[in-house]
Amino acid sequence: MKLTRKQYRTSGPQACHRHGLSTLEMVLCLPILLFIMALMVNFGTVACWKVRSLSIAREAVWSTRWPRSGNSNPRPAYWPQGAGISAAADGNVEALDDPRVDLPVARGPLPFGTRVNEELLDPTHGLRRGSADITRGFPMLGGMGDYHLEAKTNPLDDKWQFRRMGLSSTRQRRIPIIYVLAKAPSNLATAYVQAVSPVLYAPFRDDLRPMDNDEEYRAYGTRFGWGRRSPDFYPRLRRFCTLDAEVAQERRDNLIDRIQGKVERNQDGRIVRRVSSVAERMTRSFIGLYRRVIRALRASGATGTEAEISMLQAKIDTLNQFLQTLRNN
Repeated sequence: MKLTRKQYRTSGPQACHRHGLSTLEMVLCLPILLFIMALMVNFGTVACWKVRSLSIAREAVWSTRWPRSGNSNPRPAYWPQGAGISAAADGNVEALDDPRVDLPVARGPLPFGTRVNEELLDPTHGLRRGSADITRGFPMLGGMGDYHLEAKTNPLDDKWQFRRMGLSSTRQRRIPIIYVLAKAPSNLATAYVQAVSPVLYAPFRDDLRPMDNDEEYRAYGTRFGWGRRSPDFYPRLRRFCTLDAEVAQERRDNLIDRIQGKVERNQDGRIVRRVSSVAERMTRSFIGLYRRVIRALRASGATGTEAEISMLQAKIDTLNQFLQTLRNN
């Protein structure tokens, strides 16, 4: 008779009767399994409170960072009363391994005798410390005793806010506080006054009125409803906040070009760059104004405007001749 696989395992001389061994194995392994489970619970609890202590340390230092005092930040409810929490000044950083802190604008030296207020702008100053510590018992395996956790964090809190610099608003300039600016020699100040005074008190100031306050522009604007604004033809320096002599020279030359006009040609004599002068810009603007007035007069259909149109056309012809002279020069 052929035996099945199950009968073969449970009969014959090789049969092994193991009744009750599985229960014994469970009894022997259960303490080890429970011990491992208790260790896992203890490890998870310690890790959880470690994260909480780090969070408390950060909250402590940020709640006391200027302009806060910490009084308006209540103690977190989950942090036990017996656990420690504190924040205080922690001195300065010995060194920062960051090349950006060594830039001349932050550490100096700067040209022309200008000095940096290193006490104010030094990024290694103003370190604060927030700390938290707690002692707790393990939730399982109490015979292991207590565990103690400490957490610290150190953000920088230097005096870079405008109020801590003694300023009343963000509109006030910080440069005189951050930098100790070099004083100009007295002869330069005198030369500046001597250069400005002839312009301020020049007898031809009324002749400069068309530069930004032309009467014709305002009169025609009121008459035809265009507004009483007059174009501003004064050339100005743009973004001139620099201590680089080469940059200052370049921008000064650009200002002169925009006043006098400039034409650059290549080797073939072709114009590659043209900068319009103040006179050319004003001439084109007034030609455009007179043409708009002529169109408005013709569109109105009013009688008696032909004489005014002829007068304006004569002005346009004169200005075109002047414009041609500027181009030839």
